[in-house]
Amino acid sequence: MNAGDDFQGTPISSLTKGRSQIELMNLINPDAMTLGNHEFDYGRDALEENLKLAKFKVICANLWDKRKGNLFTKPYTVKNLGKAKVGVIGLTTPELFKLSLRENLKDLELLDIEKVTRQYINELKTKEKVDLIIALTHLGVQADSLLAVKFPEIKIIIGGHSHTVLKEPKIVNGVIICQAGSRGEYLGYLEAMIDVDGDSVYSYKGKLIRVVEGTVKPDEVALKKVEELEKMVDKEFGQVIGKLEVDWKRNFYGESNLGNWEADVMREFAKTDIAFQNSGGLRKDLPKGDIKVRDIWEINPFGNTFVVFEVDGKTLRKMMEWQASGKAELMQVSGIKVVFDSRKKIGERIISIEVGGKPLDENRIYSIVTNNWVADHLYDLFGIPQNSVKIKNLGVVDRDIFIEAVKKQKVIKSEVEGRIIDLAKQKEEIKNEY
Repeated sequence: MNAGDDFQGTPISSLTKGRSQIELMNLINPDAMTLGNHEFDYGRDALEENLKLAKFKVICANLWDKRKGNLFTKPYTVKNLGKAKVGVIGLTTPELFKLSLRENLKDLELLDIEKVTRQYINELKTKEKVDLIIALTHLGVQADSLLAVKFPEIKIIIGGHSHTVLKEPKIVNGVIICQAGSRGEYLGYLEAMIDVDGDSVYSYKGKLIRVVEGTVKPDEVALKKVEELEKMVDKEFGQVIGKLEVDWKRNFYGESNLGNWEADVMREFAKTDIAFQNSGGLRKDLPKGDIKVRDIWEINPFGNTFVVFEVDGKTLRKMMEWQASGKAELMQVSGIKVVFDSRKKIGERIISIEVGGKPLDENRIYSIVTNNWVADHLYDLFGIPQNSVKIKNLGVVDRDIFIEAVKKQKVIKSEVEGRIIDLAKQKEEIKNEY
């Protein structure tokens, strides 16, 4: 089973808009796959075209297609395994519209997970007469646990989304929950003995099998397919374009040297006062040494474009207060220095803001560059209404600009400089030193 987010993360996936992943999965031929948020990174139309090529079942019970007037995919699949009849319900994240570009989700609507789960549990039991119900989810372990509490009729949950490495199954309310991390590092294996009379799991054993390169012998047919796909990108993507003198390290909860470098490049390109790069948009670290075209594609795989907009200083302060509240994904920044104290009351955490080395002027207009995904989620990320600013798309893809910047700079040594300072964390660090 595949719990989603198979698309994205590699140049070949981006170049083929996910087709490469469908071709590989056709070789593996899973019994079922559900949709993750990254399946929509190339738009719903590209996904629909790719799904036509799939020789396996793709299921999702909580995604409605307003164009067709029915579900985007089948809600479940039923599999006969010996004397047992097993039903599998697919569920995707209720945060799909927060995590994806809205234009990539045209005419799609999320349905209430509890309602559809109850509906299809009933249908599987009464109409299909199944002996066992499995939920194949892209919700994350925490949401899987809540699902188990509410629906003990589900006996097994195979999950994704939170990238949790469950070396042994987690049991919640008698429900077996499994998840195998991320990036294909592990294969999750669960063996279950089913009591067909009691419609339950009599016994089970589960584990993770580490399958990174060198630990197992690759399947020859799959390996040949991977090599064939990689040849499409090797020549261009293997090109060395620069040198990194220090490791590039991401930080989802604070300033990072990779985030600083990218935000600086953005601000320089757009000639704005400030740059914001969302921390979650940076998809890999990079050790010091050669920088290849492939590395920049893998750090920035989404093909986002740069956009610019303006706000006054008063609005900018509100945006930074929202960022300091902990409610939103943290921005990596350039041109602005923010000092805050997370121990203070939300809305009163900002201590100081400097833009271009000068104190924030609430009456001044400031120009900002970011990417189109951030601009599409202004309320979630900054707490300001979506239509409160006029956004201009510069029409350039982020990674193209980053590649040119590496070529121009040749040798890069970016540092953490104290652009984002939480006084509470600083004092905690000092306290720990003593």
